[in-house]
Amino acid sequence: MDKPPLSPYGAFIGISIDDFSEGKVTCSVALRDHHLNNGGRVHGGVLTSLADTAAGAAVRTVRPEGKLTATTDLSISFLRPPVGNQLVAVAEVLHAGKRLFRVEIEIFCLEKLVAKTNATFMLVEKSKY
Repeated sequence: MDKPPLSPYGAFIGISIDDFSEGKVTCSVALRDHHLNNGGRVHGGVLTSLADTAAGAAVRTVRPEGKLTATTDLSISFLRPPVGNQLVAVAEVLHAGKRLFRVEIEIFCLEKLVAKTNATFMLVEKSKY
């Protein structure tokens, strides 16, 4: 199995795919000043983007060859503020159906769970945008 490709947006914010297997991907991002909000904490959008990127990569390991998917639903619970210099997301496909894929994502900082996420992806046609 080839390493799933990283989205251009994921690469832009500094996410890397560190490990992968069928239906499971681990991604990380080294935190920099531009990942912080005005209060000096990690911006919630960074955690959400990391979760979505990891989930999308996990789905790419199980979706049919030549098909595309897009996020249709994503919910995130922020459990504690990250206090470290790296976030690690573990995404696992819980259900791979004919059109829908359900993914659970956990985000860690210094090995402590900081966010829990669930996402749904759907098979789609290539965007004309």
